[in-house]
Amino acid sequence: MKAENLLPIALLLLSCGGGAGSSPPAEAPAAPKEPAAADMPPPAPTAAAPAATPANAPATAPPATPEPPKVEFPPHATVEQAIKAVPQGAPRMNMSNDVLQTPLLDLKRYDKCKVPRTTKVSMSVAVYDGAAVGVDVTTKPKNGKIEECLDSVVRGMTWDKVPSLNQVTVNF
Repeated sequence: MKAENLLPIALLLLSCGGGAGSSPPAEAPAAPKEPAAADMPPPAPTAAAPAATPANAPATAPPATPEPPKVEFPPHATVEQAIKAVPQGAPRMNMSNDVLQTPLLDLKRYDKCKVPRTTKVSMSVAVYDGAAVGVDVTTKPKNGKIEECLDSVVRGMTWDKVPSLNQVTVNF
C-alpha cells in the first residue's frame, strides 16, 4: 500500500479509538487550568460598590404608619373653633360616647369649682388626641366664675389618644 492510502486509515483508526499499540492515544498538552469560581475567595467590596443584603433581609424598611397631620387649635377654643381647625378630609376615628362622657361625669373632679346643687351645667367638649381642644360650658343660673372653673378642669382631663376630633355633650 502506498503511504498516502495509509494516512486516512490511520486517522480513521485513531478517531475510532483503535490503534496499533495498547497505550492510550497521546493527548495534546493541557492548557493551564484556571481555578473554579467556587475555589476563589469573594472579591473585596470597593467603596463604589454597594454592599449586598442577605437574602432573608427586607430590601427596604416596612412603610411606617403615617402620622396624623398636626392640627393647631386656638388656645381656649370653643367647640366650633376646634371643628374648624381640623382640615377637611382628615381621617375620622369615632370614640364611643361612654368613653368620652366618663371623665366628664365624675363630679368629684369639679369640687374646687363649688357648683351649687341648684345650678344646672351643660358642657360640649371636642376631644382630639387625648385632650380637650374645644370646650363650651353654660350654667343656669348663669355664673361666669363657675363656667371658667369648669372649663379649666375639663381642659386638664385626658382621654385615649385618638388622632381624630370627637365631640360629646353632658349635662348635670
